[in-house]
Amino acid sequence: MTVSDPTPTPTTSASTTPARTTPTDVLVIGAGPTGLTLACDLARRGVRVRVIERFAAPSVASRGKGLQPRSLEVLDDLGVADTVLTRGSTRLPVRMITDDGTVIDREPITVPVSDPTTTAHPETLWIGEFDVEGPLRDRLALDGVEVEFGSTASALQQHADSVEVTVETPQGPDTIRARWVVGADGGRSTVRHALGVQFPGFTMRDRWYLGDVRLEGLDHGRQYIFPTDLGMIGLTPLPTTDLWQWQSTTEAGDDAAQPSLELYQQMLDDHLGKDRVTLQEATWLSLYRANVRLADRYRVGRVLLAGDAAHAHSPAGGQGMNTGIQDSWNLGWKLAAVVDGADAALLDTYEDERRPIAASVLEMSTEKMHRFRAGATDGAEGVDRGLDGMGGDDTTGLSLRYLPNTLAFDGQPIARAPYATGLRGRGFAGSTFDLVRGPHWTVFVFSDDASDVHAFDGAPENVHVHRIGAGAIEDSQGHAVARYSAQQGTVVLIRPDGYIAGRQTVSSAAALVSFVRSVEGGGAHRQDDTADRADPSRPR
Repeated sequence: MTVSDPTPTPTTSASTTPARTTPTDVLVIGAGPTGLTLACDLARRGVRVRVIERFAAPSVASRGKGLQPRSLEVLDDLGVADTVLTRGSTRLPVRMITDDGTVIDREPITVPVSDPTTTAHPETLWIGEFDVEGPLRDRLALDGVEVEFGSTASALQQHADSVEVTVETPQGPDTIRARWVVGADGGRSTVRHALGVQFPGFTMRDRWYLGDVRLEGLDHGRQYIFPTDLGMIGLTPLPTTDLWQWQSTTEAGDDAAQPSLELYQQMLDDHLGKDRVTLQEATWLSLYRANVRLADRYRVGRVLLAGDAAHAHSPAGGQGMNTGIQDSWNLGWKLAAVVDGADAALLDTYEDERRPIAASVLEMSTEKMHRFRAGATDGAEGVDRGLDGMGGDDTTGLSLRYLPNTLAFDGQPIARAPYATGLRGRGFAGSTFDLVRGPHWTVFVFSDDASDVHAFDGAPENVHVHRIGAGAIEDSQGHAVARYSAQQGTVVLIRPDGYIAGRQTVSSAAALVSFVRSVEGGGAHRQDDTADRADPSRPR
């Protein structure tokens, strides 16, 4: 891809005018989990969005194969978690078989979060990436948006109020004029290269053989680990299919043989003996070397980067797909607000919040991988210790906090709004997440005084106010009060992405409303009907 003038100033293209020009609010380049999550969030907010993907058809490769609890919460908010959960598995039992035939059954690699009551999705979900993308495409289609496959962005040109992207499509050349463009096009991002954004870091020495294979001889209901002199061969069953994802270590470096079904079969035969496990077919094969890199900028003018286009790291800890999904969750509501009239400076908080998270993920996953590789050649015990270190609360995404910035009303770190169950109100029974779910801001007023909710009368229509207390939504078990450390009169403002923007008292209601208006600008429409504020027990 080529780029002209990556700053938002008027330019004139010298290239031949393509056959047609079509406008949109946001163009998403890349239809993996990152791009699809962003597009779904934008579309449900009424933003005109197009999604282009250079491949001619949906991916059939498993690639990232684990959804962490926080990502499942995001998919829950989008309404696709139930479908995704039926396509994955949790708590896969693990069987290790050594080269002398010793069988060792061990606990699953993934374990629930340390306190399973803190989320509705406490387990990591084993799932092929294609089984995440499918439900997201279906969700996107509900808002009338279809992924445009076989469409490759070849050039972009920034203007003061738009970006023109030249796209080669099966129907011929197209120029898409978008107010904003997001590059979610993977680690080799053409968008990032076109913008000239640096991607400093390093490439790990070790290579991994990957693939999706069909085989005979193993129980599809468990995960298999075969410790080898070079580390391990891992075979993970992919739910909803008869496929297995293959992962194996090699120290061959640049001299590593190209992946093939024959090579993988020989590895198995060398370890287990002939005719124990027979590989029948491979639908995807890859020789992978992990990059550990972080883009030095997430935004250039009207173009932003997300997911692997912005950061790359080892697969240890299962963070790749998940970090990209959460990038999109952070960016979606902000981009929608800017499209609707908010100050474009709001988009700077995307990098302010997500880039430090990516940096910490790079550090964490690199440490886990080094620790695994250091002991992986020590037989079954070494591999076992390494696998034990892959999970943990640092991988779930639930405890991530953003550093204080302009979106922190109270100047505190910005944390995920806690999950609490046992809430009951008129026509409602559920959790705090049932109240937060949706593309809106949320206010919890912890008070037994019905009049306190009226402090928010006239707030923007995208601010949903709920009183938690006597005569409204009752917290009979005290879960919400405890999780939010609330007292009578405590007010909690929750952003559209489920993070707490501030904790104050009812007396600060006007200031909180002004804060939302200052953040969303023209996107914070006034509420004309205040009936729900008089009846805060009814979720909106």
